[in-house]
Amino acid sequence: MVNFVAHHFLRCHSKSDNDSADVSTQVWFAAFEPSNKSHLVATCGGNKVCIIDAETGKVQYRYTYPKGLLYTLSWSTACLNNNILATGGTTNTIVLIDMLSESAYLHYSLFQGNNRNKGKVFISSILFHPSQNLLFCALNNGYLYILEFETHKNRIVNLKRQYSINLKCEIFGLAFCEIKDYLLIATNHGLKGWDNSQSEDQEIMDFELPKNPNEMYKDQNENVIDSIEIVKDSWIATKVALHGVIYIFDLSATLHKTKNNKCVVKPNYTLQWSDTDNYFMSCSVGLDGKLLACGDDKGSIWIYNLKEMAFKSSTFDTKVITVNSVLKWPKLQDKFLKKRKKLEVDVYDIVMAKCAVHSSGKYLVAVTNNNLVCLYKKSTVKK
Repeated sequence: MVNFVAHHFLRCHSKSDNDSADVSTQVWFAAFEPSNKSHLVATCGGNKVCIIDAETGKVQYRYTYPKGLLYTLSWSTACLNNNILATGGTTNTIVLIDMLSESAYLHYSLFQGNNRNKGKVFISSILFHPSQNLLFCALNNGYLYILEFETHKNRIVNLKRQYSINLKCEIFGLAFCEIKDYLLIATNHGLKGWDNSQSEDQEIMDFELPKNPNEMYKDQNENVIDSIEIVKDSWIATKVALHGVIYIFDLSATLHKTKNNKCVVKPNYTLQWSDTDNYFMSCSVGLDGKLLACGDDKGSIWIYNLKEMAFKSSTFDTKVITVNSVLKWPKLQDKFLKKRKKLEVDVYDIVMAKCAVHSSGKYLVAVTNNNLVCLYKKSTVKK
């Protein structure tokens, strides 16, 4: 099992570049550059995207969006020699960042012309198709946009809308299962699905997840999906708020049980997690599906060893998996807060909004609701 130790804690998303004691800016998302040779991780929150070297803890590049806040990002490998980063948030504008020149070179507005509701609507999730020139863009008002693009001179160009779908519910996250060419959509009305191989006039699939097993909240009727990740192949990890567990199921087997655009999810594995009543703490998978990490609202990161999982569908009962280790929040010496006579961050809930695991399993990153990017490194001490 991989063990991690605290490596660097950065406060690099402050609204003002000179405010090292800003603990109100929320950092929402983190994703490693899709290259085994790269240690770079992209984070977004407040009005900034930061590109950080997970090995050294140094910020390599920082982009400031002057018009609003940024909530989500996604890496593209469509250009052979240049990974392009897309980000978005308020103002419904997709920003493309060129890593070779370290510059934002394209701003694409989803709403052309006047739109009365655009001030209340924002981009909640953005995701590149892993092998096609497509970009999925979800808005909090329930619209999913499928955009196509071309590549030219190591850049993504000619971004244009292919079509849009109205799910009529809030969208919180996206995950793409390449082996099924299938988009999974996390919403406040459960888990939805979109078959990318079919025509645009298809009906949205509804996945029925288990009833709440958490005794504390078993009478709650909410069905908020606050995390969705591809584990490997067609195996999916999803977390329903207040359930206190993370479900892992086989999408291929589940889709075979479709009836009237609905299918019942019977998880093959259930990972025991926190019984928190907080929302929006998203997990991450690394080591080719062998490791899963998910933060909680106490500044801790729950780590699961999936190495021994068979990843084979069966009719047997769901297997319950306990957590292998929990990384507790370290005691930080924060000279900036002391100078400003502010309370330490651990006085309040520390919500780990998103974890990211490097493909090698050597690095783990978590971002928080109090403006911290937490870098952990694989421990060299054998236990």
